[in-house]
Order: sequence, then C-alpha cells, then structure tokens
Amino acid sequence: MFKHCLDLEKIEARLRETQREFDRINALLTMRRDGMPDAIIEQMLEGYAYVNRLLINGTEIMKLGEFHHLLELNHLVLCGSSSERRAEFRNHIERTEAHFYDREAGDIGGLVDWYQRHTSKPVRKLAAGVYVRVLSRPQLFIEGNHRTGALIMSYLLGLQGKPPFVLTPENAEAYFNPSTLVRDSHKYSLDELIKIPKLARYFANFLQENEDDSLLVKTKSLQAS
Repeated sequence: MFKHCLDLEKIEARLRETQREFDRINALLTMRRDGMPDAIIEQMLEGYAYVNRLLINGTEIMKLGEFHHLLELNHLVLCGSSSERRAEFRNHIERTEAHFYDREAGDIGGLVDWYQRHTSKPVRKLAAGVYVRVLSRPQLFIEGNHRTGALIMSYLLGLQGKPPFVLTPENAEAYFNPSTLVRDSHKYSLDELIKIPKLARYFANFLQENEDDSLLVKTKSLQAS
C-alpha cells in the first residue's frame, strides 16, 4: 500500500524560481504585490511541511476539534515557527484567533458548513470553492489569506492524491489576477450567486491545467512496512 507525500525539495525549487522572476511577474499583475523575500519563501516552506505532516497523519482539518490546524497554517506563513517570532507576533496571533472564530468576521463555522455540503464535489472543485471562500470578504484571516488559502488547497488536493498548488513563474499571473477579483467579492451578497461560483469554476480549471505530478513522491505507508 502506498501514499503520496509532498516533494518539499521540488516545491522549494519552484518557489525559488518564482522569487528570481518576481519583478517580471509583478509587472504583469493588475495589482502589484509586495514581493517574495527569503522570509516569505521560508515560511511558505514551513507551511508545506506542515501540510505534508497532516496528510501523512491523516488529520482531518475541516473537522470539529481540528480547526487549530488552519490557524497554525496562517501563523506559519505570517511569522514562521520560531518561539521568538511567535512572541513578537503574540498580539496579532490572538487577534487572528478571535477573528477566525467570530461569525461576523472570519466565520470558520460558515466555511466548514459550506465544505460539508459540498464534499461530494470533485476534489479540484472542492479545493477551489474553499479557496474562494477563504479569500472573499469577510476573509477567514486578518492577513495572509492568499498564502494560507494556497496551503489549504494543497491539503485538500493531497487528500485525494493530487499534487499541491505551488506558485510558479508559469502560473503566477493566472493565479494572482483572478485572486484579486476574489478578494473584492463578498460571500454574503449577490456575489454569492454569480461572481463567486464563476471564480470557483475558474480556479478548479486552473488547478487542473497547472497540476505538476513531480511535486509528489510515492512512499510505502506505515501499514505496508
């Protein structure tokens, strides 16, 4: 019996390629990004490593009692795992947790309700739908919704043996520009009926078109050893 894990070395290589070309990519975007310094790359890699552990352990992060894993992904992409950085960002972390659980703000309950109603969807549609709901207003987190949303998509795809989403020079423009439209959409408005479903369909197709199986490694599971 085999299970798929993330190839963290190849993920880093692709992110480093994107980092080197980011000035060129930024010039193509409808809304310019701040850039990709080493700290962002390193914190995203911590996030992918965390996703990998969740997949290996079979952790169900969209299940009651496991939502703290979603928060941890956000903490990782914003401040990493070091105790010093966590202490420095303590106030932000506390505010993020309050926002996350507030039904008028982040509303994790609303996201999970949507997820549970749509678990029969094909995995790319499910992952895209969750991403759009993380990023659209009101956003799930105070900051870092793009990066955390990418990791959540990667986790959901990985549950079904699909490769993670990783930002590359080839897919960056097609990822960032529609993501800006998502960020400007509001879940609890007319956008819910027309704009948000259209964007979710776009991202489902985007994930299929940009799949990279080389970002997965096949390993024997513990049960088979």
